[in-house]
Amino acid sequence: MPKKRARTVAPMIRRLPGMKEAPIHTYHVWTETMLPARELAPRPMPMPTPMPLPAPTPGATHPEMIGMVTKHEGAITYLRHWNFWVRVGTPAQTDKPDYYFHNYEDNSPAVQALVAALGVPTAWPRTQEEIWGRIAAVWNWLGAHVRVDGDAYSGITSADRWPSIGEFAAYYAAHGELVWSACFTKAHLFATLLGRVLPRWHVTIASGHHTENGAPPTASHVFVGVYLSDRWYHLDPTAVYGGRLPSYAERRSVGLFASVDYEHPFSAIPVPLSDLRYVPHLPE
Repeated sequence: MPKKRARTVAPMIRRLPGMKEAPIHTYHVWTETMLPARELAPRPMPMPTPMPLPAPTPGATHPEMIGMVTKHEGAITYLRHWNFWVRVGTPAQTDKPDYYFHNYEDNSPAVQALVAALGVPTAWPRTQEEIWGRIAAVWNWLGAHVRVDGDAYSGITSADRWPSIGEFAAYYAAHGELVWSACFTKAHLFATLLGRVLPRWHVTIASGHHTENGAPPTASHVFVGVYLSDRWYHLDPTAVYGGRLPSYAERRSVGLFASVDYEHPFSAIPVPLSDLRYVPHLPE
């Protein structure tokens, strides 16, 4: 019987139209630069499989682990996760999406009208600059169309949960504006709107400790984290009345209170269908 000759089969890599060379590992080229514009679909955004986070061991070293000095918690261990840092042993809160983002895929006429009022496209963003532009547009819209009114906010929903996007839309349709109150309500509304005009994993609610006005260091302030251009930024919507976000070329994190540890949140609540599973570092 003649011997079978071994042969080598080259791996096949899908090549997108117009590309001279197929990408091997660059995620953003596929998802945010090369794909044609299309309407965002409510589906999980592709991210690398999260690495398991080991519990920190005193004195142990790891090539991708570092200790970061926080404002109010001492040194905290962070692990390199894909291309950003995450807090070791602190998973994001993903177990109660209906409590924070009830009926988030609501696409009623009222919700469509609210999203349209933001003045930004909902097709798939093609560049990082477009992502920042949408974030900035929602920021500016909040500063012009939302006022602080705790009593009115408490009437947006009677359910034992945070208001849904449908309830925000109904309030906007009836009043031509929206309302918010304390810091969580601001971050919740900002994240709710951003998640409907951006790929979901770009957005999370975050909480950091502070000592404003003599508060104990266990006190918390809530804001938003956004991801673009290979890193996270923190944005505090309490500051929307203070001016517009900088241009994409001058993009930076925006905080308002000196004692808030915006960089090292102790909690993260991603929007529904996000693949973020750990609390990220949100640098300046």
